[in-house]
This record gives sequence, C-alpha cells and structure tokens, in this order.
Amino acid sequence: MYISSTKQYSVDLQTQVINEVKNHKRLLSDVAKQYGVSAKTVYQWIRNSDARQTESKGAIVSEIAYLQQKIALLSQQLQTMAS
Repeated sequence: MYISSTKQYSVDLQTQVINEVKNHKRLLSDVAKQYGVSAKTVYQWIRNSDARQTESKGAIVSEIAYLQQKIALLSQQLQTMAS
C-alpha cells in the first residue's frame, strides 16, 4: 500500500506565501525557507496562481465582448422602435 507523503497546506498559507513573493518582491527561496515549504512547492503555487488569473481575465474579456454585442443589439432595437 502506498501512503502519500504530500503535505496539505492551508489556502491562507498559500495566499500569504504567494503574496510575499509577488507583491513584496521577496526571493522565492527565502520565502520558502521562512515558511518551511519547499521552493518547488512555492513555485508551483505561484505558477497555478498565475494560470488562474489568466483564465479569470479571459473569462472577463469574453463576458465584456458578449455584453458589448448585447448593448449594440439593444441600441439597434431601441432606434428601430423610436423611428
């Protein structure tokens, strides 16, 4: 039987570590040592955080484009009704 040795870290800890690296411009290796987390784990958290932000931005851009199309259509309908 295989028992996973992967540690589970709280979302709060992950957020705090990512914040230290990205917003406070600290070295990833220094932050990893401070929090007792491997540098590889911190790197993965940051990479996953960046991917989620990119996905989120893509979804927002798509929603804006959809809403702009809907506004244009409604404006056309309003002009038709006003004529």
